[in-house]
Amino acid sequence: MSRTTVIMGAVALLSVCASPSGNAAAQSAAAPEEIYILRSIREYREPTTGWCSSGKTGFESFATDAERFFSFWSVRSRPADGRVIEAKDARVAELRGCFGPAGEPARQNFYAEITLSSMSFHGNGECLAMKVDFPEAGLFPVRCQLVLDGLPAPYVGGLLTTNTITSKAGFGDETNPPGYTQASIATIRLWKSR
Repeated sequence: MSRTTVIMGAVALLSVCASPSGNAAAQSAAAPEEIYILRSIREYREPTTGWCSSGKTGFESFATDAERFFSFWSVRSRPADGRVIEAKDARVAELRGCFGPAGEPARQNFYAEITLSSMSFHGNGECLAMKVDFPEAGLFPVRCQLVLDGLPAPYVGGLLTTNTITSKAGFGDETNPPGYTQASIATIRLWKSR
C-alpha cells in the first residue's frame, strides 16, 4: 500500500468522524427554528431626519431621542447551568430602532430594522418599563418585544424579546451605577416554512 493511499484513507476516516451523522445533518437542515441569544449595546449615531416617520413605523415617534442604534454581540454560557460567562464575545448584528409614546408613561412603541449575518429584516412591537430605581437607584429594568417580518425565504417570521436594564449612562456597555450588563440580553427566534 502506498503512502498516498494511507494518507487519503486517514483523511477520509477523519472526515467521516468529524461530520455529523446523516440523520443529525438532515435534522439540522430541516429544523424549522433558529434561536440566537445576543447582548445589545447602545451606541451613539447621529439621527437621520425623517427616518422614524410614522409611514415606516406605524406610530408617531418621540420628538427627541426617537432613533436609537444598537450593536449586538454573541455571548458564551457555561454548559453545566447556562450562566453567561462572557457577555460581549463577538459583534454579530445591528439594530436601528424608533421609539414613540404608547398611551401610558411606562409603555413605548418600538420599530426596528435588524441586520444579522447576511440577513436584514424588521419588526414592530413595544417596550415596557417594569420598575424604576431597581435593583438600585438609577437603574430601570425594561422588557421589549418585536414581531419580526420581511425575512428572506425560507423564513416566515420571528420574534425578538429583550431583558433590558438601562441606567444613567445613555450609551455604551458600562452602567451607572456600575456592575450591570447594559443594555439588553435579547433572544431572537426565526421560523422557517417546512
